Amino acid sequence: MQRGFLVGAVGGVAAMAAVGGVITSLLAGKDVQHTTIDPYPGQPHVKVDGHPAVAKTILESRIQGWYHPLPWVGQRIDRVSCPAHLKAVPGATETCTARAGNERVSIPVRVIEVEGDPDARRVTWKFAR
Repeated sequence: MQRGFLVGAVGGVAAMAAVGGVITSLLAGKDVQHTTIDPYPGQPHVKVDGHPAVAKTILESRIQGWYHPLPWVGQRIDRVSCPAHLKAVPGATETCTARAGNERVSIPVRVIEVEGDPDARRVTWKFAR
């Protein structure tokens, strides 16, 4: 009787771990961000080397909000800082930093795709954990 209970308990824990792994994998895929540059007329344009760019304040706030959505996904971070705006050109990269406790964390950011008209570009970018 105890053996059956033990086998059931171990099987239940294994099943819960598998479900947790699937949920974690799905949430990690949410690291992809979509940002529309200058969606409102009259909003100041941010440019890098003559190209539209995602403002560093947008990068910082999105990374802060998505880096640690659940306790088992990523680290709890604060003080996210990006050194520059992210150029809206596929393949453009930037490395932001944050603090996780007393350690400094580097967070690479990369533009995946840019689409839309010149006045309202949609930039798809991703950060790494």
